[in-house]
Parts: sequence; C-alpha cells; structure tokens
Amino acid sequence: MATHINAPSKRLCGHVDEVCFSSRGRAGRLSDRVYASSTLCGDCRSRINLAMQNPSKRFYKMPLPDLVGRDRAVAWAKTIRLANVRSLGPVMAQLADSPDPYARASLAVLTMLFKITSAQFWIDGREFLYGSAWVISEVEHLIRPRSLSVHASSDSAYCYWLQVDPSPIREARASSDALLAHELIPTLHSTVESSPKAATTNASVFL
Repeated sequence: MATHINAPSKRLCGHVDEVCFSSRGRAGRLSDRVYASSTLCGDCRSRINLAMQNPSKRFYKMPLPDLVGRDRAVAWAKTIRLANVRSLGPVMAQLADSPDPYARASLAVLTMLFKITSAQFWIDGREFLYGSAWVISEVEHLIRPRSLSVHASSDSAYCYWLQVDPSPIREARASSDALLAHELIPTLHSTVESSPKAATTNASVFL
C-alpha cells in the first residue's frame, strides 16, 4: 500500500506549497518531485482560473488562418473552430485587458491554439473543452525550462506546434517574458495582504 506524504515543495512558478507524494519506491518519489517542480502551485493556478472567469460579451479580434485538409473536412472544421472562437473570444478579450503575467501567458496559449491550420486537429477535438484546466497545462508547457518526456496530448496546441513548427511557441513565449524569466510573481494571498487596509476602492487582485 502506497504511503501518502504531504511535504512543502518548490513549484515551477518558484512558490512553495504542499505536495502529496504518493508514488512508491525511490523512482516513484523522484517522479513526484519532478512533477511538483514542473507544475504551478495552487495559487498560480487560481490566478488563471480567476482571470478566465465571468467574461463580458466582447469579441477578441484575431486573424484566423485558412484550414488545410479535404474540402469536406475543412468545411466541418471551420464550424468547430468558429464555435470555439465564439466561446473563447470573450475570455481572450478579458485576458488581453489584464496586466497579470498569467493572463498574458493564457492569452498567448489560446492565440497559439487558433493558429492551428489542420482541419483534422479541430475535428478530432470537436468534443474537447478548452477551459482553464487546459490553459493551465499549456502555460506550464510554455514556461518550463525544458520539455518533459511525456506522451504528447492530441488536444495540446503546444505539443502540436512542437511537432509541426516551433515558431508559434517562440511567439507565445515572447508574450510571457516575466514568467519565462522566472520572476517570482506575488501570490494572490500576498497581494491582498499588502493592500492598504484603509483603501476605499475595490482594486483588482491582478493590478
């Protein structure tokens, strides 16, 4: 029976939080440590979740490239992509207005998604929801110093471009300079605590 141990561990973002180490044996513990150091802490994940919540009904302007594939596949893929544009466009507009580094990185990975020209990619992922959990995973891919040797996800824009053409990844990273520099972004908790107690305005935690 595996032993579960909770211990503080430094995460990809540089913050330290509690991680459950549950794998067995020395190799398993090493795998747990690699996972902890390659993923964001709970607070930074919350930043991304909050940045994507409750978008207003706005449209985010972006160029959509022509899709590639057989005519019928392209026609089908266009309707799938358009549905995702309608769903994620307001989220992207909200992210574009935020100065938070995680919002900028989130916008960069969503932009990277809509650069995909393969009709088959959109058809294969027609039931997939590109929500905050997907964005968090893509941001983690984007800011890791090196790629993990893991099975490439068929729904990942990062993994798609890593195999096809890394230039959109480089462009996304250019939009995430603060995170790629591994600057320690203040946590939401510390940001709230540092706010003046006598403040009369409801300042955003992302400012």
